Amino acid sequence: KALKFKKFSLLGWSDGGITALIAAAKYPALIHKLVVWGANASVTQEDVRIYNGIRDVSKWSEKVKKPLEDMYGHKYFAKTCAAWVDGISRFAEKSDGNICQQLLPDIKCPTFIIHGEKDPLVPQAHAEYIHKHIKGSRLLLMPEGKHNLHLRFAEDFNRQVEGFLR
Repeated sequence: KALKFKKFSLLGWSDGGITALIAAAKYPALIHKLVVWGANASVTQEDVRIYNGIRDVSKWSEKVKKPLEDMYGHKYFAKTCAAWVDGISRFAEKSDGNICQQLLPDIKCPTFIIHGEKDPLVPQAHAEYIHKHIKGSRLLLMPEGKHNLHLRFAEDFNRQVEGFLR
């Protein structure tokens, strides 16, 4: 509203995908189309196990860790990652782990869900759940895609998203 856009499309990755799902459900008149990847609408005990596996950033590969440490500093990055794990894990304390499951049926815009079949952070069942609960949504599974599929397979990802947004 502050930017005076009457309608726009949202693209969201990971936690940004959760944010995009919530925004599309709460503001349907504003959202033209929605694309999400690596997102989830709930947190399971399996997810908590996965998240705890990434808590200690010193165990991450240098390729992934170094740019983040260069940008944020090791101490801040490590502290923020641990705080994120603690925060997101709190959703699993609810019986259904709900983040935004109840909002998915309220999403009325065309929705494209992309998921990497080798995503180590967000199991494929999350993408399938989102797809099942957003009427008319489209699901694309990328066999070699991981959580950062938009970076590793940028050309294919961009082609797919641009085709959907046209």
